Amino acid sequence: MDVAGYRIDKVEPTELPEAEQEAIARLWQVMGKELLPEEPERPLPAILARLRAKPANQWNARFRARDAKGNVVGFIGGGKSLNEPENAHLIWAELQVHPDHRRKGLGTALLREFVEACEGQHPSIVFMGMANDRVPAAEPFLRGIGATPGLPMKTNQLDLPAVDRTRIAEWAKLDPAGYKLERIDGVVPDRFVAAYLAAANGMNDAPKGDLKMNDWKLTAVQIHDRENWFKQVGVEWWLILAIHEATGEGAGFTEVTWDPKQPWAIWQQGTAVIDPHRGHKLGLWMKAAMLDRILRERPDATVIRTGNANTNAQMLGINTQLGFKVAWQSTLWQVPIADARKGLGLAEATAVSR
Repeated sequence: MDVAGYRIDKVEPTELPEAEQEAIARLWQVMGKELLPEEPERPLPAILARLRAKPANQWNARFRARDAKGNVVGFIGGGKSLNEPENAHLIWAELQVHPDHRRKGLGTALLREFVEACEGQHPSIVFMGMANDRVPAAEPFLRGIGATPGLPMKTNQLDLPAVDRTRIAEWAKLDPAGYKLERIDGVVPDRFVAAYLAAANGMNDAPKGDLKMNDWKLTAVQIHDRENWFKQVGVEWWLILAIHEATGEGAGFTEVTWDPKQPWAIWQQGTAVIDPHRGHKLGLWMKAAMLDRILRERPDATVIRTGNANTNAQMLGINTQLGFKVAWQSTLWQVPIADARKGLGLAEATAVSR
């Protein structure tokens, strides 16, 4: 479905000429600058690496919108894991429309194409995506197509040059009795896979708000899928795993990612301590140990960012203790496919078997 003055088509970025791949990447640059005007422009190589990557065991669909001059001014992409049966109904999506081309029906047209492409992927599809208060155009659009807020969140960030290094070094040496930390980079060795799985599944205790999301069960196959994706895009992944020495059980973990092509920013990923091992300051210990290493080994990094549910008081408390401050408010939005079709003015879907 095209919009007057624009053309929309389905694309597989890796099959496009390099110039057309770069045109999509330049739109992502514009969107990144809208979110983070205070930072350097996101480097094209970092964007292109993600655009060209082919995550293992995933289904996805992507559409672009071009103006009369051929400029890419809109894009939607998303998909689902084929290795996560607990949440096989979830399809994650990211919609981008250039600020100069909004309120012309492009977002609606792109989303219509995407919803149609997803039909039949699951009997009860729920679309999920993130919006934030730095791009206020997102919320009225989402409400207009029938989406509802599922989980209010904060994106917190730590100004690394301002960190009290002495205090961080002290917390990194908390050394609770009966536990040890293992440092893992890039690939989880076989001997630690079981411990990591046990610790990582502690993320199910994180608040889910009203999200139509089930508990998930991380598997060794999913670990290897993610390791493969990191390798494709050139992202470095650091993991700290807390081990209960008496049993060898994984008691907790924390992890960060860093892209050498965008060296100033580090993203804090998951952190969890499983219930039997709480109350020993393992969360503070692990995160301080990770931060201590970052300060020593990532001199070009100036900021660490992380997302936390507004109701996750324990993790927010640790982050505040470490010096994190709120950068912006985010919300995970969701919409079942039937509501999306209604909100987008699409005809009722016919049954499709796949």
